[in-house]
Amino acid sequence: MDNQATARNLTLWELLTEYIIEIPIIQRDYAQGREKEKNKAEKFLEAIKNGCNSKLNLDFVYGKRDKENKIFIPLDGQQRLTTLFLIHWYLSLENDYKLELSNFSYEVRSSSKDFLEELTKNKNWKIFSRKNIKTQVENSNWFFMSWKNDLTVVSLLNMLDLIEKFFEKEGFIVNIGG
Repeated sequence: MDNQATARNLTLWELLTEYIIEIPIIQRDYAQGREKEKNKAEKFLEAIKNGCNSKLNLDFVYGKRDKENKIFIPLDGQQRLTTLFLIHWYLSLENDYKLELSNFSYEVRSSSKDFLEELTKNKNWKIFSRKNIKTQVENSNWFFMSWKNDLTVVSLLNMLDLIEKFFEKEGFIVNIGG
């Protein structure tokens, strides 16, 4: 791994284009989508929504880069990256662009990883609309009911539900690459 400290401002788009983001097994579950975190999540989504037409600084994300394998392993910023990833995934549903959504992986547990792999597969990706997204995902033929026992998957689905409430009526023009 590259141990040189280099700080650069990157959008999530740029990061996913350059690297595979791998949330390592040492990280905790995705928590921003938990029911008890709803107020905090709503404030974060509001800040993102309000900052969509300008540059919004979400503080630093610290991690390790493996340049050879093009992998970025966040050690701090996992929650923010995951929420940004879900917003991009949601907004991509009715746009003509395809973000490298498959370049985002959760290594925390295999069920979380499997869920995200299925969610971002090409064949699954465009079957959803922006209405009732949580229900659509849960009713998909690839969705395993056992995933409802995975705290990360439950939080991801809850966050998608919140994202829908915040962004469903927005007509965002996607600024590719920046």
